[in-house]
Amino acid sequence: MTDNSYDDVLAKAFDDRVVAWTEQAELDKRFPRQLLEHLGAAGVFARKWEDRKLTELEHHFALARQLGTLGSAAIGVGVSLHDSAIAILRRFGRNDFLRNLAEEAIAVEKVLCIGASEESGGSDLQNAQTMIEPEGDGYRVVGHKKFVSLSPIADYILVVCRDATSGSAGESGSVALAAVPTSQVQVGTPYEKLGAGPLDTAPVTIDTWIPQEALIARPATGLAVISWGLAHERYSVAGQIAAACEVMLGLTLARMYDRTQFGKRLYDHQALRLRIADLQARVDLLRYALDGVAAEGKINLRTAASLKATSAKLGEEVASECLHIFGGIGYLQVGLPFERWYRDMKLARVGGGADEVLLELVAAAMKPDNERYEQMLAKVEQA
Repeated sequence: MTDNSYDDVLAKAFDDRVVAWTEQAELDKRFPRQLLEHLGAAGVFARKWEDRKLTELEHHFALARQLGTLGSAAIGVGVSLHDSAIAILRRFGRNDFLRNLAEEAIAVEKVLCIGASEESGGSDLQNAQTMIEPEGDGYRVVGHKKFVSLSPIADYILVVCRDATSGSAGESGSVALAAVPTSQVQVGTPYEKLGAGPLDTAPVTIDTWIPQEALIARPATGLAVISWGLAHERYSVAGQIAAACEVMLGLTLARMYDRTQFGKRLYDHQALRLRIADLQARVDLLRYALDGVAAEGKINLRTAASLKATSAKLGEEVASECLHIFGGIGYLQVGLPFERWYRDMKLARVGGGADEVLLELVAAAMKPDNERYEQMLAKVEQA
């Protein structure tokens, strides 16, 4: 559990206006900047970060759960992307310009986003084709980012780029990270997407000069910095999914108590009752896992990857099964949210690192038990 003071901040900030902005955003298919500004004015980010360079995971998951209850992946992911960019600047901003930018983002006087994915690279950040090279007393950044969420409303993009003077695509030692003003780039028309409609995601073309102090991570450190920042996003997605699943299961259970088929409530049909109980049991485990990670208190790339990959698969299953149990009315676009939640949940398995990429991180950190294995084989040979 997070401390009561931050719970109070969140409870006051996520008021009826946030709900109204969220619902209107789903209709307009545009992210409401005023929602972010409202959260900033209400102290959501100021209380979360205070004078810290590292986030308190209790607070991080508390905010994620609050976002998850809104029932909009677009709003949840958009807010957490801004917050993940703050995390990068808070830890790695080593000059006045970057530190001030972090403070402006915490107050939401400036909105931040992250430019990582390119058509050539996707989740492969080492394959970035956007280049950075020294020019005068600063740097020139040139390239094209395929998918940059929040770019239509952001003031700065944290751009993953590659040193044009050394290294080649696929080499982590050439990856850098820089803060680029959106006023100096060309932001394209937001895409029409399968789900998460209000999460304004657009292509961005970059050919601009930035001062030296806008360089967040020099070549050879950029991949580690952006990976650390994306871990915050992955933790947040897991927390949002846990809360969203609780909402979906609660509504589906109410439907099962209310609807009668073949002379008895849906809940009284054993197959359906056990199906939703199995889903609830696994969502409970996810929630307990998040509490355990928060208690440990450390950002860990493998843990973030594990939580995000497993929660995304679970969330997709919960959305599908709840829609199925809810019945034909849930499939209709008549104001009920199930069809939206079903479409939105797919984003979790793609955005912020696809399942396979995250599981590769998990695999790379696994350690074989060679000693026990050799002892076992020795017994077999002696038999």
